[in-house]
Amino acid sequence: MTESLSLDATQETKLVVLQLKVERLEEKQAENLERIRANERWIFGAAAVIAAGTTLLGLLAQISKAYL
Repeated sequence: MTESLSLDATQETKLVVLQLKVERLEEKQAENLERIRANERWIFGAAAVIAAGTTLLGLLAQISKAYL
């Protein structure tokens, strides 16, 4: 019974390879998450600039209507 539970060398090698693959995937996931966060900050900044520009254009349009 104990013989069926023990791992041979090929099984141990496969386990080590799979563990290394998982570690690499976790590192890649962390890198991708950092890149996504950077993109989110850039997009939020661009949205804020667009919103401010639209607000200014609206105010200028209302002011020009008031003087006509």
